[in-house]
Amino acid sequence: MKHYILPLAAFFAATFPASAFAGETAANPTHVVELFTSQGCSSCPPANRFVTKLADDPNTLVLTYGVTYWDYLGWEDTFGDPEFTKRQRDYRDAFGASNVYTPQIVLGGSAHSPRYSKRDVEDVGLPTEGAGLSVSRDGNVLTIKADAPAGAALDIVSYIPGEQSVDVRRGENGGRVLRLTNVVTDVQTIKWDGKATEFTLPKSDNTAYAALIHDATSAKILDAAVISN
Repeated sequence: MKHYILPLAAFFAATFPASAFAGETAANPTHVVELFTSQGCSSCPPANRFVTKLADDPNTLVLTYGVTYWDYLGWEDTFGDPEFTKRQRDYRDAFGASNVYTPQIVLGGSAHSPRYSKRDVEDVGLPTEGAGLSVSRDGNVLTIKADAPAGAALDIVSYIPGEQSVDVRRGENGGRVLRLTNVVTDVQTIKWDGKATEFTLPKSDNTAYAALIHDATSAKILDAAVISN
């Protein structure tokens, strides 16, 4: 995974997959739940199960990131990426926290905890005014529009929708089968320039995408949109 600051047209022409469906429009979730987890963390499975249940709500976008700093405990996370660890550390810095930890559940880019209740999640929604974010795709052409100010951060998150199972053979979870939901495979971060643009996209078969607009200073998610393949 790589983080770039690029002109939007160049970014999408190079990286964003196409849909087989014409005229597809993204859905706008009201809640975004990001889980930072590790297959080598014995306290993570309950959080994995918790966000899996949340993903049943079509208004809640769940994203699961595998971090890498527990790999030394004897099991290398099969979904881990150092860039996801960096994303978690960027949240740490924005929150003014002293450290990173797993499991860490981040709600709307504005609150974090190792555990939440469903009611907690319901109470931390995205801003009701949003940022006018819309993502649409017609054949192999994607269009993104937003009312966010220039300078906001636009994340395009690629993930595999649904559950995946991992047979962990060593480390703290050795002998367990872990189930993870909406596993993130890539994040591209660019600076929003305030202009709607159309893009020509290559093809992908099993990946879904989320667009997240973050406040440039606080990292709070101002708006989100999801488009499936």
